[in-house]
Amino acid sequence: MAGTAVIKIGGSTVDTPGLLEEFAESVKGFFKSYLPIVVHGGGKDIARQLDKLNKESVFVEGMRVTDAESVRVVQMVLSGDVNKRIVHELVKKDVPALGLSGVDGGLLTAEKLLVNGRDIGFVGEIRGGVRGGIILALFSAGYIPVISPVSPGTNGEIFNVNADSAAGEVAKAMTVGDLIFISDVPGVKTGGSVRKVIRISEIECLIDSGDVTGGMIPKLRSAAAAVEAGVARVHICGWHGPTTLMDETDEEKAKGTTILK
Repeated sequence: MAGTAVIKIGGSTVDTPGLLEEFAESVKGFFKSYLPIVVHGGGKDIARQLDKLNKESVFVEGMRVTDAESVRVVQMVLSGDVNKRIVHELVKKDVPALGLSGVDGGLLTAEKLLVNGRDIGFVGEIRGGVRGGIILALFSAGYIPVISPVSPGTNGEIFNVNADSAAGEVAKAMTVGDLIFISDVPGVKTGGSVRKVIRISEIECLIDSGDVTGGMIPKLRSAAAAVEAGVARVHICGWHGPTTLMDETDEEKAKGTTILK
């Protein structure tokens, strides 16, 4: 959909003092040229809450191992606290934001995710289950969606879904022009420097070689799948002020990495 973009923000954006206010200012300017869909994570907030319960955070290829108690914490933190903090900042900037999760209206449908055959608990992935009509209805009513990736399964479960992967699936379903990942690093680094452009044919080689590790793995795989499905460009960038969103969609001003076919 021309003029539509998915923006994914993570825990660092939400957590850094003053940065969420800057993000809202950036979306306000971006909204003049694009219809934005915001998808968010909140890993640091989840980790703090789990620490209070003396539960260790374990990750497999960037995915959080999530038992039955942990998924309730994830839902409380992401769909409750973090989602509303983001919406609140946007509304304060006169951006007509409306918060929801994958659960609301059955917006997203997930299936259990296995990582290299390993069951990591109540962790899911979105599989062709995006009700784009809900997003279009919000646009028609003048609202932009702010989405927590916590999503239901087909058998009544609630799954913790990686926000990068969820953002990619929403971008694919809506066939957006741009998918923007706001990260806690300035872009995808190889050899110590940020790569300006990466072709999707290079991504698995970068992962296999160890140049890309941790949370950057699901970002790049989501980027590749999105581009293959028709998303024109995927951007992975750090935060550099209220002009970030407009800068990263401008080839001349972009500071991060752009993923292309």
